[in-house]
Amino acid sequence: MESHPGQCLAPHEAVAVARALTGQQIDLDATNVAGLLTSLAAAGWNPEQLQQLRRNRQQLRQPWPFAVPLEQLRAIGFARFDALLADVRQAAGLEGLAPAQPAIRPLNPAEQRIVADRPPHW
Repeated sequence: MESHPGQCLAPHEAVAVARALTGQQIDLDATNVAGLLTSLAAAGWNPEQLQQLRRNRQQLRQPWPFAVPLEQLRAIGFARFDALLADVRQAAGLEGLAPAQPAIRPLNPAEQRIVADRPPHW
């Protein structure tokens, strides 16, 4: 997806995207994606801090981006919100998932039985 840093944002759209990224209600006056990132940095959320927040949430197996109230999404439009969030995530280096960490433990006896179980035709 191509990023559109000059894409116009209404104030309520900037607030909703900021909430999805940070989990906080931050009043922003940004009018485009680049301005939103600048305003977030001024509020203490630069791209590196957002990346760290995402990593922490992932390690705790908690959702990220954060939920945005349904009323706010309806006011923006679901597709528009998703497109704006995707543009901001791409501009901030927050696209895609961080690699999952595999479990580092041996299988317990029940799991070993399941793994060893084969259908009769094997």
